[in-house]
Amino acid sequence: MRIIFLNIWGGQVFEPLMQFIQEHARSTDFFCFQEVLDSPTPGLTPWGGKTDIRKKLQEALLEFQEYYAPSHNILDKNGNVDPTTLVGVAIFAKQEIEVKSQGRLHVQGDPSGKSHDDRQGAPHYFQYVRFEHNEKPYTLCNMHGTAYPGDKLDTPERLEQSKRIVDFLSKETGEKILGGDFNLLPSTESIGMIERMGMKELVREYKIETTRSELNYKRYPNNIQYFSDYVFVSSDIKVTSFEVPQLNISDHLPLVLEFA
Repeated sequence: MRIIFLNIWGGQVFEPLMQFIQEHARSTDFFCFQEVLDSPTPGLTPWGGKTDIRKKLQEALLEFQEYYAPSHNILDKNGNVDPTTLVGVAIFAKQEIEVKSQGRLHVQGDPSGKSHDDRQGAPHYFQYVRFEHNEKPYTLCNMHGTAYPGDKLDTPERLEQSKRIVDFLSKETGEKILGGDFNLLPSTESIGMIERMGMKELVREYKIETTRSELNYKRYPNNIQYFSDYVFVSSDIKVTSFEVPQLNISDHLPLVLEFA
């Protein structure tokens, strides 16, 4: 089975991103995307994201079932809430995979979604799907943690976020996979909490040197951070391959997991 995790950066690098997705669609069972914008009106956000990127993903992945978990409305160029454009995470599951159930879990921010601060106060969720593989139950979770503060260090809010993730996963039966853009450095307690519940962190285990692309380094040359994205798997999952290819399709790199 093959899963790709990727923060798509709102589709800012649109054509290379879509080419990558189309090239890998046949061989991939799940795509787990973060920073997925959704609006009925095509356009660009103040930071260059495509407001209708969710629709473009749906059109490119017709052989997949989409599960979308919006987090909050973005802010417009004047700093006001844009009621027409959402941002969230999305899991695309191949049609032949029977998803038993799915949902989202609030992990940080104002759950009412009415915050006018899309940095600290905006709500964040991770989403999950449950399915079976080789007659065993699996829970697959797709995560996008808050980007603020930008140092990616522990805060009380980030620690609480990890606590809620651990509480959720500890109650799940079967195998567990958690991945995405955590906006955390590997040395944080927020990451350590997840590892200590018995999950293997593959970026560290496979000695991956960075999960950020050259596009990120060019945008922030004075604040280079090499890690933000992770994949955790329960100890009984037999990983056959884990790669993070160097591709300029986003400011993040894709994390490609294969397991038996």
